[in-house]
Amino acid sequence: MSKIIAVSSKAIRGLTTPQLLKGGLYLTWATSVLLLIAIISGVQSQRQAIKTVGQDSTPSIVTAQRLKDGLAGMDANIANELLVPTGQNQDAVKGYEERYEKTAERLVAAAENITFGDKERKPIETMQLELGNYIAKIQQARDAHARADINATLTAYRAAAEIMDKTLLPKADELDKVNLQALEDTYFDKQVATRKSLFSIFLIGLALIVVLGWLQLFLSQRMRRTFNPLLLIATAIAIAFLNYTAGALLSASQNLRVAKEDAFTSLHALRQARAIAYIANAAESRYLLDPAFATNHEQVFFQNLAKIAQIPNGQTFDSVVEAYKSQDKKVDGFTGYLAEQLNNITFAGEKEATLANLSNLGTYIKIDQQIRQLEKSGKHQEAIALCLGNNPGQSDWAFEQFKATNQKAFDINQAAFDKAIVQGLRDVEGFEITTSVAVSAIALLSLFGLMPRIKEYSI
Repeated sequence: MSKIIAVSSKAIRGLTTPQLLKGGLYLTWATSVLLLIAIISGVQSQRQAIKTVGQDSTPSIVTAQRLKDGLAGMDANIANELLVPTGQNQDAVKGYEERYEKTAERLVAAAENITFGDKERKPIETMQLELGNYIAKIQQARDAHARADINATLTAYRAAAEIMDKTLLPKADELDKVNLQALEDTYFDKQVATRKSLFSIFLIGLALIVVLGWLQLFLSQRMRRTFNPLLLIATAIAIAFLNYTAGALLSASQNLRVAKEDAFTSLHALRQARAIAYIANAAESRYLLDPAFATNHEQVFFQNLAKIAQIPNGQTFDSVVEAYKSQDKKVDGFTGYLAEQLNNITFAGEKEATLANLSNLGTYIKIDQQIRQLEKSGKHQEAIALCLGNNPGQSDWAFEQFKATNQKAFDINQAAFDKAIVQGLRDVEGFEITTSVAVSAIALLSLFGLMPRIKEYSI
């Protein structure tokens, strides 16, 4: 190695001044081109990451989750409709129709935003087919219910419920997981790529600044000129643009982090909690509708609620809420989607909305306990009335309160997510043109700064 360095130094000392100046100019151009490539590559990679998270994967994930709560909402409403004589629960009829329309719209939206091929296409196709089968079974249940044929009603509804539980909801989950995995993979890969890009840009930019500085020093020592104004300007542009690029990429990376880790993590947890709450709500109604399988429906209800919020032994919903109000740390033993959300609080108003959501869930569960006590006491009609009631202190009222506070927390995170994605794209907007202009200016200033000195040696 020392021999190679010695030979290289000897070769450089053997070059004439114009040869050294030309070599310095060519080296400036070469590093400028490398810097151009590195910056544009890094910016495009970061832009693609932001678009994948903000415009491809996340909308598909949210659509999949909304499909899930739409489907579960259809089932909950039809169970509520079948609990009372035909025509006596128009709210449930309306709710079922609204949920069906939204589900159909979201299936179309999901089909129009396929990004990952058959991994998305197959679940969507299955849901489109099986939704028709589900609706047909529900219509059979409605027709039998209108005839007051209890056995036929339950037979048709059980068939519909099986389609919902074993096909429609799992396929919505599958669609969610495909896009979630793509988002996680893209986010991790692009964050690593951004760090590598910043390192490359820094090294190449530093090399360019060193070359420009060496040329300035060489001219000062060899040609007795204090400084070369054009080279100084080129050096200043290189330093300023390198700083600007690093700042923009770091800002874009930070906005992507906010969108993914702060906002999206909460969006996903909240939307999952909402969808699973619909499943639990349907199980509550099934418990009253189908006594033969009441124990199974009761288990499904509590299993799903545990996914939303599992309160540690010895505590209540109220005590957990108070603990989070008075301290900014985790409550040991508290798990579920709302626990994940409370451990990821970032934005103004988010904590208050989430705690209200948890408190409303506690209220809903207390009312559910009253429903089960009435049913077990033989007061079936009173249990149904409490289950379907929309007045304060009744089950559907409590469920609507839960949904409202869940939506409030969701909206806070959605606004933060959108803002971070927009700002992240703005950080790297137009960089191809800006970089080309800056690198071209450095190359031209170097040329115009050195050519007069090179010409001095022309014969």
